[in-house]
Amino acid sequence: MSATPYLTALAARRSIYPLKKESPIPDSRLREIITEVIKHVPSSFNAQSTRAVLLLHAEHDKLWDIHAEVLKPIVPAEGWAATEGKINMFKGAYAT
Repeated sequence: MSATPYLTALAARRSIYPLKKESPIPDSRLREIITEVIKHVPSSFNAQSTRAVLLLHAEHDKLWDIHAEVLKPIVPAEGWAATEGKINMFKGAYAT
């Protein structure tokens, strides 16, 4: 059995859906889920060195504002509209 069809499908896979500023999962439950998942992420020698940061509400927006502020001076002018669109898309999500 060849893995080629699977690998081809995997390489072409895209998830396109609108992000929105609401979540059916409460913030406290998001924290619980992330905390639990991080405990079980495989690590070399079970070092458990993986860390995660959950940014919600104003902190989430601030992060994407920082992205725009840092990237605008270094992204070529002709590419800025696309970059700004992606930043705004991510900023439009509930959390980071």
